[in-house]
Amino acid sequence: MPADALVLMLLIGIVFGGVAAVILRGRKSVFIVNILLGVIGASLGAFLPVLLGRSAVVDVSSPDYLLRALGGAFVLVLVASLFRSARPGER
Repeated sequence: MPADALVLMLLIGIVFGGVAAVILRGRKSVFIVNILLGVIGASLGAFLPVLLGRSAVVDVSSPDYLLRALGGAFVLVLVASLFRSARPGER
């Protein structure tokens, strides 16, 4: 995978995780966790065909890997936010 494609994928995860942290109005630690989850989700999403055995390498000739990275970051941050417990006193 070329370095520029890897950087784009990681930037998608960082930006999406940061936006999710702002939308969810979490604490500072939640902000960092959301960024990390965004990066992990983007990585998993971009490498999904490789993980499923459909491809040996990530095809960066088309922007499909960026869409998969965005979807992976979205899904992982969403799932993690569903499992977080609410703060005490919050309804």
